[in-house]
Amino acid sequence: MAAVPDAVRQASERIKLWREKPHVMVRELFGITPDAWQEDVLTIFPKAPRIAMKACAGPGKTAVLAWCSWNFLLTRPHPKILATAISGENLRDNLWTEMEHWRLKSPLLTECFEWQAERIFSKENPNTWFMSARKWSKSATPEQQGNTLRGAHGDYVMAVVDESGGVPQAVMATAENIGSSAKEWHILQAGNPTHLEGPLYAACT
Repeated sequence: MAAVPDAVRQASERIKLWREKPHVMVRELFGITPDAWQEDVLTIFPKAPRIAMKACAGPGKTAVLAWCSWNFLLTRPHPKILATAISGENLRDNLWTEMEHWRLKSPLLTECFEWQAERIFSKENPNTWFMSARKWSKSATPEQQGNTLRGAHGDYVMAVVDESGGVPQAVMATAENIGSSAKEWHILQAGNPTHLEGPLYAACT
């Protein structure tokens, strides 16, 4: 198995705590205090396979998606995260930009991880320790849409879906299967309550 990054090994005691308490990681790694509702999400994240966040634009849902993603990337060995959104442009301009925003605020993250347009990965283990941006076509068949989140195999896997209210159910159905053989898996989604169907509506009703 590939080595754990040196910087992660050196911070192992804090990382052990951060794995169980992501809200502490956000305070220590980024120097900010989450809002009360954000802290609630961070607190339940380690033991909640499924989390759905429904709110209007602006309260910080995308920030929470990014914080949980960084927590998973930093504190699990060789994790794999697949991320998608209602469109490729939305993913690029929101969640993916948010991931880089927080990476640049942390010397530990900038030392350990590389950010690229469609992939974030461990500098020492780029093929086994990563977060991948996935797009789906509105003209794709349900089977093709379902392929968006295929390909994550490992002990620690997660699907992150931003603006999930408008994401096809076929995409989420694939996400439900990613944890079939994993030690730990999560589906984390967020969006505005503007649809009366789809993954977010189903999760919240």
